[in-house]
Amino acid sequence: MSNSIYDVPNDVGKTLADLRKAVKKKQADIAQSLNVAQSHISRIEKGKVTPTGQELKEYVKAIGTEEAQYYLEFLKPWKILKRPSFRNPQRDELWKAETALKELQKLISEDAPDFLIRQAEMYDKRVREEAEYLTSLEHSIAYTGPVGVGKTTAVCKLTGLVIPQEKQIKRQSVLAVGSGRVTVCEVGIRGGEKFGIRVKPQSLDEINKLVEDLCTNYKDSEESPLQIVSQEVQRLIFGMAGLKGNEENFAELANQHENSDALRLNFSEMLKLPERTREEIWFEETSNQREIEWLKETFRQINYGLHKEFSVPRRIDIIVPGELFQSSLYELQVIDTRGLDKDGTAVRRDLMDCLNDQRTLTVLCSNFKDAPSSEIYDLIANLIQTGSEKLLKERVIILVLPQNDDAYKGNNETGEPVDSKDEAYSLKREEVNRSLKPLLKQINVKDIPILFFNAIPEEDNPSDVARMLIEKLDKLRSTYVQRLSSSVEAINILIINQKEKNAWEAYEKVSKSLEIFLNDYHKKTLSFGRIHERLLIPEMRKTHSGTLRATIRRNGTLDKFDVYFLLANGSKSVAWKATMGIFHELKGILKNLSGDSLVKEYAEGFITQILANWDEWHQEFLTYSEQISEQVFRPTLIKSPIWDKCMFIKGSGFRKDVLFAFQIWFNASEQQHLHDLLNSQIEKAWQEKVLGQLDNLIGNATKTSS
Repeated sequence: MSNSIYDVPNDVGKTLADLRKAVKKKQADIAQSLNVAQSHISRIEKGKVTPTGQELKEYVKAIGTEEAQYYLEFLKPWKILKRPSFRNPQRDELWKAETALKELQKLISEDAPDFLIRQAEMYDKRVREEAEYLTSLEHSIAYTGPVGVGKTTAVCKLTGLVIPQEKQIKRQSVLAVGSGRVTVCEVGIRGGEKFGIRVKPQSLDEINKLVEDLCTNYKDSEESPLQIVSQEVQRLIFGMAGLKGNEENFAELANQHENSDALRLNFSEMLKLPERTREEIWFEETSNQREIEWLKETFRQINYGLHKEFSVPRRIDIIVPGELFQSSLYELQVIDTRGLDKDGTAVRRDLMDCLNDQRTLTVLCSNFKDAPSSEIYDLIANLIQTGSEKLLKERVIILVLPQNDDAYKGNNETGEPVDSKDEAYSLKREEVNRSLKPLLKQINVKDIPILFFNAIPEEDNPSDVARMLIEKLDKLRSTYVQRLSSSVEAINILIINQKEKNAWEAYEKVSKSLEIFLNDYHKKTLSFGRIHERLLIPEMRKTHSGTLRATIRRNGTLDKFDVYFLLANGSKSVAWKATMGIFHELKGILKNLSGDSLVKEYAEGFITQILANWDEWHQEFLTYSEQISEQVFRPTLIKSPIWDKCMFIKGSGFRKDVLFAFQIWFNASEQQHLHDLLNSQIEKAWQEKVLGQLDNLIGNATKTSS
């Protein structure tokens, strides 16, 4: 048999080994059946040799199971979709999608009416997108929460990054932990071949800005520069400069210089940045340390600025052998985000990137006493204000982190001390749900799942929490399975009913209703407010003045208070507010149509697909509204004299004067063209990306049937 009829994947050896082990056969048994040396079978299973087509056929025959025979058929090339891994739990659903798309292509290629072709093209696009999502097994679990709640300790426990023989919890964790403000940047953890660390460094410009923050006007500043740079970053930079991470040593150094410029130049030289160019390091077998101990010590050195070859990290990736969750089929990475500062904003670009990633489960962490913390509450409120209902339903979970005996300090409804941990957890869950109810009642979300984890060994089992996180990912994927199955079913119905008169009448009834809806809203102009008033100005009112100074020094680009991202997020919120009524109105129209007997029998799948696309088109519009606002305002604002003007603002009225300056800038006649341009672009996007898509779908329906 020629090898060409099989498309052999990279993991063929591992899959064959798993199939062999499932029937408790040895490599020697397979070797005997194939009449080859056992070493050859070993090399195939280790991925060092690719089996020929004949070897595959004989290997499967030697295993002798239906599953193995199915695998052989599975290896034949797929025509349309990318073939998934054999261990993919959705492989059967994906094969059904492949089969349906083949049949749909025949329909599209035939001399079919335009409206039928448009439906087919919509179904084809949806199936491809849903299948692409399910084909990949890559997912992320991102932890975020306020500084000091025990987030990093929990991450270490849940991923097995611990040194068990250490008695103190803080010493057990491989990542640097403490009472907060220890880890200097976002940390990623993923599986690999061996222990290692990769570092993405900060840009030289950002490092210079950090040095400037520390050194400028150190002696006579009304507000200490040490209030601007976070404690963990101070410690890192001081460590790089050989000051042992000590603020007193820096103060002593500062007193040796006449002015801030001299201090800045000297301090920059002490960092020895030209020597700090390394970006990855791997465990060597010759090391006299155990792998996990090497990982902990090397991370500590990089995180504290003590490793002479590494610069200031922007992100650190930890690589550990094998999979992070042994019982999971998914290819996971865990992300420990930078803690939420009370002196910054919860609406950060890095956090929103995690939340908006459809492959990421975001874990919102709070300590036991304050759950949900004000930062987490604000984050959830922002998601609701920007139309992220589906995100909250599918990809968010709350993790409450009691420390020591926190859970046992509360009282029950009768005022008596709680009797058990389970009672304490139950009461806290009810409390969190009550706190979030005013927010969640605004949208179609009953509650957000709540988990508890105490890192003390005798309290909570990390494997139980890990299992529940994987189950949440399973649920996330199951929603895509349901959507894919619905799309495949819609294709099958379309093919069956393509010449059915009743089906055409049902399609026409749906299209007529949608045409009335579109004619109405094509004529209406959306109303938008000033986007800076939606989020940027309110956040400026409550953020720490030191944070405002730091972002002003960077012309608005500080990570924990990014002026342009806050503008963009405000624009998204404005766009959602202006369109959510229309968004829900169409859903109501389609729901009512589904009650019609003719529509229910012949066009229910069509309506389901319109609803799915309506959601997608609307989210694409909201994303565009966010992105376009930054493109409109950033080029002008970043070069504006307002930054220099605000740099010279002094005194107790600093925040008030800065707010006044920004409101004048945004409301000035010179910026009116920017507001007008943004509004016109968002209006255009609504007409084209949402209403236009729906119009395009039904545009030829009535014409064809008339």
